[in-house]
Amino acid sequence: MTTKIDVDTKVFIRLLLVVSGFVGAVFLVWHLWPAILLIAVAFFLALALNPSVGALSHRLPGKSRILATLIAYILILGVIGAFIYVAVPPTIDQTINFINNLPNYINNLREQQGFMADVFNDFIARYQLQDELTTVVHGIQSQALNAAGGIGSSVLTGVSSFFVGLVTVITLLVLTFLMLVEGPQWQRRIFSLIPDRIKAERYHNLAVKMYGVVSSYVNGQLIVALIAATLGLVTLFILSQIFTLPLGIILPLVGVIFLTDMIPMIGATIGAIIVIVVLLFSDFGAALSFLVYFVIYQQIENNFIQPVVQARTVALSALSILIAVILGVGLLGLVGGILAIPIAGCIRVAVIDYIEHRRAHRIPAKVANKKI
Repeated sequence: MTTKIDVDTKVFIRLLLVVSGFVGAVFLVWHLWPAILLIAVAFFLALALNPSVGALSHRLPGKSRILATLIAYILILGVIGAFIYVAVPPTIDQTINFINNLPNYINNLREQQGFMADVFNDFIARYQLQDELTTVVHGIQSQALNAAGGIGSSVLTGVSSFFVGLVTVITLLVLTFLMLVEGPQWQRRIFSLIPDRIKAERYHNLAVKMYGVVSSYVNGQLIVALIAATLGLVTLFILSQIFTLPLGIILPLVGVIFLTDMIPMIGATIGAIIVIVVLLFSDFGAALSFLVYFVIYQQIENNFIQPVVQARTVALSALSILIAVILGVGLLGLVGGILAIPIAGCIRVAVIDYIEHRRAHRIPAKVANKKI
């Protein structure tokens, strides 16, 4: 038995247009994804910097947002430039010294007395790894020398990538600058296009709430990074009193911890890897001790400090924050991890607004029905 289904031509055409539009939109987003991601990052940076720019513009003559944005840019770029100037040279020097003195470090470790030296010597002797160890040391040194000698030949191959990255950074900075300057004007223009004043007011309030979520997220992440940097400073200072750790590299390493910890969940790991690698160039014991400290601290930050701080600032539960970050990192990697929490907070605000709006419209309807 066959069943005949009659479909109206208009319905079929509408369905075809909807499917075609959806496929076209997916195709367009797929090809424009790098540009869309760049605009999204610039928009997030503009939202994060807007409170400071707004407060600064109100204190300037003429309340100029252009001048306020320019001052904010100069301050931020100055801090980043000063950090690079302070942190990069010691790191490079420590790396070169470590590579040149690697055989001496290993010999000193074998000749020293103590628990770490005994464990190291017993391990080498038990598995007869002396020849392999010597080969590895010479291999590391030869590769480092080859890399240093090949810098000149590899410059041309890296010029293209360097300029691509430079253009991307400049574009990001320009986009963020223009969004900060023209943001209030665009906001007024967009809301003026809504003819219904009640809807315009509702959408404006919704935008204000979402903006508050992003601002609260940035403030919360600053608190988390400040806690990590403070504890890292205390730990590194204590290690400098126990091991042969130069005091000059402590502040640069604390700066690394602070900057990388601005990335939720995974930022602490990135910063710890950098710090441990740098400490290896100075003292193996200091690096091992910091690794133990970090393993403990990371569990505290990821499962207590981060969720609790962001739960209070973004008004999300700790479970929601963990799920959002996991999904964000899985979808967009590092950028997704940064944007996951504010996006989740904005979604929460939108859902609550929708529920309250629907509830407010149902109550008058029920009252009217009872009167009838």
